Amino acid sequence: MFTAVTLLVACNRSAAGSPEAVADAFADAYFGHADQAAAKPFTALGAAKMLDDEIADTRAVRDSGYTPSEANLNVKVDRGPRSSRGERVRFDYTVGYQGGVVKHADIELTQVDGGWKVVRVGVGDSPAPASS
Repeated sequence: MFTAVTLLVACNRSAAGSPEAVADAFADAYFGHADQAAAKPFTALGAAKMLDDEIADTRAVRDSGYTPSEANLNVKVDRGPRSSRGERVRFDYTVGYQGGVVKHADIELTQVDGGWKVVRVGVGDSPAPASS
């Protein structure tokens, strides 16, 4: 059985290192593959702390041999439009799981050490309020 993950984005591919590309890579690793370790390089500040905590919480499961590749997820991840909040860029992702469960991920990025990093992730049942 294979893992089916679909990441739908705008028709044009995002430029490497752009906020869109970084957010997409994070969303694919974190939501699409349930792989906190693979998602961590795309994060800083609060999001990095969140992943450190999750990695620690799942250490026993991972050490027992259960890896993200064994999760067999069937997830569809759609990036919504770009918005901003001050110096930060935000995207609302619609994350559809097998069985019809839909969540919204509010992913916020900022520049850290000259590159875009995910610094905050909020997950809920509805889209986050739009920012300017």
